[in-house]
Amino acid sequence: MTRNVRTQTRPGTRSHSSATATAPNAAPAGLSPDEIEARHLAMLQVCDSVFPIGAFALSNGMETFVQRDFLRRGPDFEQYLKNYLEVAPYKEIGQMVIAGRYAQDSRLSERGLDTRIEELDALCSALQSAREIRDGSERMCARLIKLVEKMDANGTATVTATTGSGIKRGGIERNSPHLARYRRLIADGRCRGLHAIAMGLYAADHAASLRSAAVTYGYSLISALTMCAAKAIPLSQYAGQVALHDSFPNLVQAVDVAFTLKPDDLGISGAYLDIAAMQHETLYSRLYMS
Repeated sequence: MTRNVRTQTRPGTRSHSSATATAPNAAPAGLSPDEIEARHLAMLQVCDSVFPIGAFALSNGMETFVQRDFLRRGPDFEQYLKNYLEVAPYKEIGQMVIAGRYAQDSRLSERGLDTRIEELDALCSALQSAREIRDGSERMCARLIKLVEKMDANGTATVTATTGSGIKRGGIERNSPHLARYRRLIADGRCRGLHAIAMGLYAADHAASLRSAAVTYGYSLISALTMCAAKAIPLSQYAGQVALHDSFPNLVQAVDVAFTLKPDDLGISGAYLDIAAMQHETLYSRLYMS
C-alpha cells in the first residue's frame, strides 16, 4: 500500500527526508547512487547471519516440527517455508513494517511517535505467546541496540548527502535517532524491546527504502530457518538453498501484504507456530533455544 506523506510540517511535528517518500520502495530524495548503495549495505549488515545478535540459536519452534516428524525431507521444508511466509506479514515482517512506517510519518509529534511505539511494543509483546520466542526477541533487540551504539560511535553509520565525507558522526542519537528513541523507551520501562520493532526503526534511519529493507529483513528470517533446518532435519545445503530460492516470490508477496496491514491485523494467524514454540520448551533434547 502506498501513501503520500506531506512534506510541509505543522508546529510540533517531526521532519526528516525519509518521511517524504510517496511509496514504500522509493528512496529519499537527494540521495546519490553511492549513498543508496551504502544504505543497502547498512541493512545487509544488520540482517546478515554473522551479525552477532544470536539469531542463529533460534529455530522459532521449527525444531518441534522436526522432532514430531513433520519435517523430514526437502519438500517438507519447502512447504514449511511457504506456510511460514503466509503468516509472516502478521508476525515479524508486519511488526517491522508498521514500526518503520510510524517512524517515517512526519505528521506524528514527538510524543505521538512515543505513544505509537509504546502501543506497538505492548501489542507485539502480548502476541508473542511463546516465552522462548519473546525472550529471544528481547535479547536480540538489546544486542542490536548495543552494536549500533558502537558502530555509530565509531563513525561507521550510513553515508549522507550533507557531509560529503560518507560518514555521519555524533553517536546513535544523531545517526540512528529512531532506534535511540526506542532505547530510551526501553530504559524508562515503557517498552520491553522487540527485535522486529527495532529493525523497523533502524530501517527508518538507514534504509534506502522501507520496502527494500523489509524484503532484506524477511530474507534474514527465512535464511536463518534454512540454516536451522540443515542441522536439525538434517537437510543438505543444496536442498536448503533450493528451498530458500524458491521461496523468494512468497517473501515479496508477504512484504506487500505487510504494507496493507494495521496494528489490529497483527497476530490474526499462525497459531500452529506458537503452539510448536511452546512445546519446544519441554522437548527432551534441543539444538536451539527456541
